[in-house]
Amino acid sequence: MKRVFRSIINFVKEGNPTIPIEELHRNWRAYRASRVKPEDKAYLLLDRWIETHFKEQQDIPQAEILFQRAAADGNEPILVALREIAVETPFISSNYRAVLKDKFEEQSKDKFQAMLTDTWKVVQSGMKIKGKEIKGIPNAIEYFTTEARNYRINLYGIKTEGNIRTIEEGNDVRSTYRKRKESPVDRGMYTFLEKIDDVCHGLKPGELMLLAGFVGEGKTTLSANLAYNGIYQGLNGLYIPLEMTFQEMKEMFYCLHTGCPDWLDHPEFKNMVGKVSYERFTYGQMSEQEQAFFDYASNDFDSREDFGELYIYQPPDHLTPSRVELMAYDYNASLQEKGKQLDFLMVDYCGLMVPDKGEKYGDWNIDLNIIIKRLKNLSLQFDNGRGLRIISPFQTNRQGKTDAEKNDGIYKLSALSNANEAERSSDLVISMFMTREMQKAGLIKISCLKHRRGALFPTFEAKIDFQSKNIRDIIQKATGSSDEEVSVIPMDLS
Repeated sequence: MKRVFRSIINFVKEGNPTIPIEELHRNWRAYRASRVKPEDKAYLLLDRWIETHFKEQQDIPQAEILFQRAAADGNEPILVALREIAVETPFISSNYRAVLKDKFEEQSKDKFQAMLTDTWKVVQSGMKIKGKEIKGIPNAIEYFTTEARNYRINLYGIKTEGNIRTIEEGNDVRSTYRKRKESPVDRGMYTFLEKIDDVCHGLKPGELMLLAGFVGEGKTTLSANLAYNGIYQGLNGLYIPLEMTFQEMKEMFYCLHTGCPDWLDHPEFKNMVGKVSYERFTYGQMSEQEQAFFDYASNDFDSREDFGELYIYQPPDHLTPSRVELMAYDYNASLQEKGKQLDFLMVDYCGLMVPDKGEKYGDWNIDLNIIIKRLKNLSLQFDNGRGLRIISPFQTNRQGKTDAEKNDGIYKLSALSNANEAERSSDLVISMFMTREMQKAGLIKISCLKHRRGALFPTFEAKIDFQSKNIRDIIQKATGSSDEEVSVIPMDLS
């Protein structure tokens, strides 16, 4: 750290700075952006003094000022540190950023080793954390999960600072646009509901979508449809159900595949699209025709090479934000071994998650705000800043439901309980509404409560089939048809 600090302190010799002021400022900006942290207490305090001086004076302090302050405070460790720093050779007109990067990687390895050592200590003999003794494998896992989160955030930070009027930043903007133009998948994960996609153009990496609705208004059904549509587009996802089992969700996705638009042109099964009943499958009561189509479609589903992969994970106990983060990275690592990546995460639903022990306040609304904020941060920071699409159903409050009934089925943002973070952190909030009459008719009203990137899409009604679990536009173009040729998807069971 001595040479690192020698390069960010203004030492003067014979009335002239030993480092040109412009170079000194460049080194300071690189140091602040590097995430390198002093380990020694004296260097840590010196870091704070330099930062405070810079904020107040907009300049790097001369070494003499720091010597005088340390002498006035009687701080011998800092006086010793400054004398050691003074005899070092500074980095001038060199790749100081590369030096800082190497230093950060060295510190990260040391911290990771310490984290592993402490985790094993919790298993073997126990350890005190904030005055509380923790011991055993479950506590060790919780400790490692929490510490690993901080480690990942520090290690895989995203760029948050820089002069944007540079050739480097301009090239990045132009390159990003070309990449988006060449890869439609990167532009967004589509819902296949025309009114939504025409306005929102798909959910982007780094964005959080909430599916708001009251009990029994199709939140899980819509989330399953969105996940299915995601893998239909070739994206890879992780689905975490907190109310339904792994087996139930797995069977639902196989049934959803019988509603795939690809079957609309099938010579034998085109009239069976949307007619395979998930309920009759569950109770072993499918007709011979249904079973024939289901067998054909399910064989297709587990062998399609153009589909993305979908992992389902049913947590055995409480789900915390740290565990969600750990799972996202774990499944992403598994996909990377196949040359793929995790593109979206579905948590069904965030209101059933619990905060990490160190972040628990005991107030449900505050805890939920923390959980939502953590999900948003994960979506932004995931995989070295690549980003992750995160979708979660969100249960509206009873007053919100009452207000929606008086407002032609359109919810207000106030229906998102008292979780203010749901409104602040989300990029897209979609609400669902049904009356008993609509439920009997197989209709669901979908509205847009928030769209960070642009206009709200107009409220519309879609077809929801509680038998097949498919949600589709009431009128949908058949595969390969022209704009003038549309067909009604046969959702009825008659």
